[in-house]
Amino acid sequence: MKHISIIKILAVVFIFVFLGCSVNMVEAKRSSPQEVEPVVYNGVKYAATHEKMGYVQAWDIKTGKKLWEKKVYDVKIDPHMEADIQWVFITNLSIKDGKLIVVNENGDKYEIDIESTDTTQTDSNITTQTDYNTISKNNSGILSAIFVVLLFIGGYLLYKLLKKKR
Repeated sequence: MKHISIIKILAVVFIFVFLGCSVNMVEAKRSSPQEVEPVVYNGVKYAATHEKMGYVQAWDIKTGKKLWEKKVYDVKIDPHMEADIQWVFITNLSIKDGKLIVVNENGDKYEIDIESTDTTQTDSNITTQTDYNTISKNNSGILSAIFVVLLFIGGYLLYKLLKKKR
């Protein structure tokens, strides 16, 4: 009888471990980023493509030739987290005082001098990618804690059930 009880306990523990691992293996899926409208200024079209995150391109309208491509900002991907929740795409392009204004999903704003292509970050939203990473890591810890609590509750309930049947 004790041999069967151990098998039942191991089966329940296995089920809880499997369910706990399944919770942690859920992948984040984000919707596709919105297309960014290109900006035309003095015969040059400025565009942001989602194929290259954080890049802006300048195209000659008459010839269709690419004049330059500029990396505006870096997105550092933490390999311990889902990549897609860390992606930060450009959301808006505009021209102001002869400068290309680039805004990304975090609310970070950059100015590119059209003549020199020098880039400066003008102002930032308080919520940055690092904040999102911290939030995601905290959520992962919470899920792990919930899993451990459920494992103990399941084990306790199984123990009570088996003790009652004796």
